[in-house]
Amino acid sequence: MKYISNILLLSIILLFTACSSKNQVKINEQMNTFSLYKKVVILSAPKTVPSPFSIGLGVGGSLSRHVGVSMNTVLRPDIVNDEALDLEKSIAVHNVSLQDIVKNEFSNAMRNDAYYKNKYVAFGADYQVHLFVPKYVIDRAILTSNAYLKVFLDLEIVNKNGVVIYSDRVVNDSKYYREDDLLNNKVLLEDALKTSVQKSIQELIINMKKS
Repeated sequence: MKYISNILLLSIILLFTACSSKNQVKINEQMNTFSLYKKVVILSAPKTVPSPFSIGLGVGGSLSRHVGVSMNTVLRPDIVNDEALDLEKSIAVHNVSLQDIVKNEFSNAMRNDAYYKNKYVAFGADYQVHLFVPKYVIDRAILTSNAYLKVFLDLEIVNKNGVVIYSDRVVNDSKYYREDDLLNNKVLLEDALKTSVQKSIQELIINMKKS
């Protein structure tokens, strides 16, 4: 009798799960129209970041008169975030608007996309896309003077009630440049930022179509 009860309970659970899956509406079926929120949030680079290397202090030790450490303590000290700060300074010095790059590349990509071009509108949409840049860095190649940019890009789709119905994060590299040229040449800097952002937006669009 207990076995039969368990079978019936399992059948009911599976039935509700199946119904729930059938009733789940994909975002592309919900969105008749969507627009881009006017402001792209760009976060400033932090002055310090955790070191990629750990320091093991063995049996024990002292960092100062007031701070002691115990056996097998591993420390990960903060280091100056030189690479991101150098990039942030270069963007400011050359008066490059990363916000405009993200907005323009997103709008161009949507207007030229066969699936989304009729859904993407300037205003009066059912849904809004919010874009954020939580981080952007310059990665230096080992043993060379070359470097490339990485722009992290977050996307959220919000309905009229302010509820986030979809979110995604991607990051893509630009091509390699000489680091000095990249930081000191406005044209190359803009080109690198656009390359990274374009790749990320294309990835975001592909992911949206799958959702």
